[in-house]
Amino acid sequence: MLLDSYPQRSAEVNFQHTARQAYIGLSAALIAAAFEEVDGTPMEGFDPKALDEILSLPARGLRSVAILPLGYRQEEGDWLVKLKKVRRPREQFVTEV
Repeated sequence: MLLDSYPQRSAEVNFQHTARQAYIGLSAALIAAAFEEVDGTPMEGFDPKALDEILSLPARGLRSVAILPLGYRQEEGDWLVKLKKVRRPREQFVTEV
């Protein structure tokens, strides 16, 4: 079934589809990092062409869509670490269908 549909689509359509699939792996990586008590945050809003060149991705037929910095928080000097967490009421961010 896949061979009947994917090859006939344009490279850009396939890229857009696989870019969205990357978020499945990204979420799994975030969960694994949290389990290991490693901080991480998914990021877009970077210059993908510049990153692709730095990592030589075009030579491998690849393009970046998101990055995932991982590390340990440095609590000293972090003015946000002691602030109270603010949670919105469920009604403000959940829509039941």
